[in-house]
Amino acid sequence: MNTDETVAGHGPGERAHPWWRQKPVLATAVALLVAVGVLVGIAVHSAGQYFVFAPGTAPLVTTSSNCKPQGGELALPDGTPCVRLVVPRSKAHAVSGRLLMVDVEVSQASPVDWAEYELGLLGSQRQFVSVVAYAGDTPTSELGCQDTQQMVSANQDAAMAAFRALHYPVKEKKLGAQIEAVLSGTPAWNAGIKCNDVITAVDGKPVDSATQFVTVLRRLSPGTTVTLTDHRDGAKTAKQVKVRLTTPPPGLASRVYLGVAVQTMVKPELPFHVSVNAGGIGGPSAGLAFTLAILDTLTAGELTGGHTVAATGTITPDGQVGPVGGVQQKTIAVERAGAQVFFVPAAEYSQAKLVASKRLHVVPVSTLQQALRVLKDRYGGHLPQ
Repeated sequence: MNTDETVAGHGPGERAHPWWRQKPVLATAVALLVAVGVLVGIAVHSAGQYFVFAPGTAPLVTTSSNCKPQGGELALPDGTPCVRLVVPRSKAHAVSGRLLMVDVEVSQASPVDWAEYELGLLGSQRQFVSVVAYAGDTPTSELGCQDTQQMVSANQDAAMAAFRALHYPVKEKKLGAQIEAVLSGTPAWNAGIKCNDVITAVDGKPVDSATQFVTVLRRLSPGTTVTLTDHRDGAKTAKQVKVRLTTPPPGLASRVYLGVAVQTMVKPELPFHVSVNAGGIGGPSAGLAFTLAILDTLTAGELTGGHTVAATGTITPDGQVGPVGGVQQKTIAVERAGAQVFFVPAAEYSQAKLVASKRLHVVPVSTLQQALRVLKDRYGGHLPQ
């Protein structure tokens, strides 16, 4: 008798496994699939909680009309990344060195990034930053608007700081309370107020600054409905928006709650027009670099002493330099671009030094004047007064 079982799909000599012997194999396969699915789900969820910071570019700040859009960014004909400084032709001087700004490439972490991070394979050039650390309470949908706002402010503040360093009189005209961010689910969010709107009145009473706007609201009580004169995206034509104020969340020291972050929108009254076109780059960190480039162009063009100088740091109209974030990635980027000197906010000096080679002189500064002194004393830079 032939002991081989002949079953449909199996010829003589092929032994079919009974169902009770196949079940453990199927169960194992299902378990593996479930485990893989769980791991993928964890990776997707975990990655969504982080951004990845990576070295970006170090664009040259230039007055050249050849600095034009290429592939979504500004570049010179040879491919060098650039930002375009615009000043009256009669005021511009040829410069002897190069001044670089620098940015960080920020992207939402992917599941692959998260896996590399967990396995220690992310590398020293990339950094995981939590959404909370990067955005705070600001919805990620608002970050693009904030970046644009901050670049506009950096542009204006750099021009004011440069003119004041050259002893030009500069005045500022306050235009209202500009919305920096609207938190989701708040009274402002529900009323349709958006980032970059400008509020110029509350219940018909004019407000020209963030401080005045907040002061007016603090006098009111939860449950009060106010009418805001809202210039959508800064437009000249305004609309009236009704908002019902609520009780603040726990821990917020205020009588009422609207759910916005605001800043004073200011229009500088400059002696003549100066601006910087940074293309798609956003954020406030180019303030110091823009200021140095404006000074170099408006004077004899000898501010860098012929060196390649990079800078990062926010700037205020009175020349105070503030921290920016992503300094390690920026240090790598400026070295790649050939910088010899890199000015960084004093509070972030140690981070830059961690990744800088001996070829790059990292200089901590807290004010514009400190940077100017270093350029003069160490690099032969000249700034006519």
